[in-house]
Amino acid sequence: MAEWIQMPEREFARQVEDIEKDPLFRKLFFSEGSGVIRRQRWPGGRYGGSLYELQEGLVASGERVKVEEALGDKAELLPLIRKMGRENFERYFLYCEEGVPLEEIAKRTDLPVEAVRQIHDLLLEIGAQAEFFLPARDPGMARSYSCLARLSIEGDEASYEFFQPYWARGLYQVRYDLLEDWKRSGKLEANDRRRLRHLLKRIEIVNLRQNTLFRILESLTRLQTEFLGSRRDDRKRPISLRMLARRLQLAPSNVSRAVAGRSVRMPWGQEVPLITLMPGRRNVVREVLARWLAEPGPRPTDSEIASRLRREYGIQVSRRTVNAARHEVVKSGRV
Repeated sequence: MAEWIQMPEREFARQVEDIEKDPLFRKLFFSEGSGVIRRQRWPGGRYGGSLYELQEGLVASGERVKVEEALGDKAELLPLIRKMGRENFERYFLYCEEGVPLEEIAKRTDLPVEAVRQIHDLLLEIGAQAEFFLPARDPGMARSYSCLARLSIEGDEASYEFFQPYWARGLYQVRYDLLEDWKRSGKLEANDRRRLRHLLKRIEIVNLRQNTLFRILESLTRLQTEFLGSRRDDRKRPISLRMLARRLQLAPSNVSRAVAGRSVRMPWGQEVPLITLMPGRRNVVREVLARWLAEPGPRPTDSEIASRLRREYGIQVSRRTVNAARHEVVKSGRV
């Protein structure tokens, strides 16, 4: 599990592609009257990328050749995607929550069955070509970071605009009751029966990996709602790795692997490492002190600051810690 959690997103996208191009998976997902495998979207999750805007945006910046190279012979699918409209694209290709067979999708979208299959394949292949399908990186961000989503806060509700289709789609749901019906009805051939256990195990591992990462992302977003809604660093909550691991009942090592090398976009557009949402207590105290010490009036004592931190932020620190943080803030020239 540790290997899957720290697996680079591009490599993971290839694993998803291998699973979904497996003939047995397609039989269980797309066959008439099947519905054995379905998808379940994340709470507040949606697709933040757009194949409609992809070509237009890159063409405007003079990168048309790169788009065509990235899509190869699938570049001809973009007009078909735009023609069917966003609603049909998301309903039958992006999220696929209904379990509609390929032939029925073709009928409803007025497309050839082969084009329907190719559009599904295109969405799987996008993850392995992230450099063409992700927003432009912030200058200060290393290319090694994988940007998962854009975070948004509306009131107390968090939402996640994922940049990769396989993230926006959420988890796989396996209907084991329907699977047993398939076994009894003889719809699974002997070779399929032998391969079934391996396929289900891979799906289980993919789900476990994605669920672990999303729970961490969701928890950090909710814990930092005040900061994300205000953009004020002094409204960050101190979150330690062990505290988050304990909250989610995960191993601290897995939480550490999950946040390493991954980034998110803030509601105001800035891309930052995911670990930015896990500031240590000392960092939070410094940000709060910088704001308080800049307020007009007499400077509060270390004891008064410690009491105010406990009262307003629930942070308990000693006067010695406050004094050390005060010196750091003054030395940095922020007050």
